[in-house]
Amino acid sequence: MKNHNTDKPSSLGQAYRSVGPYLTLGIQLIVTILLCIFAGHWADGKFDTSPLLTLIGGLLGIAAGFYHFFRAILKMDRKSEEDA
Repeated sequence: MKNHNTDKPSSLGQAYRSVGPYLTLGIQLIVTILLCIFAGHWADGKFDTSPLLTLIGGLLGIAAGFYHFFRAILKMDRKSEEDA
């Protein structure tokens, strides 16, 4: 029977830990855009301005999503440079 060393993390586990934060960025980007679109669609129904507020919500969602995306990427890059 082979003796496994449990003190040393597996290379696959290390890979998932290093890539994990980057994988969630796409989901956060899409969720931000969709929430702003749905908020604009709701406001269009409330104020009868269809499709103006949906479009504005979509554009604001894209801007906010990409702003958060790039800030998170820069923060992760700085952290990885400090760790190296």
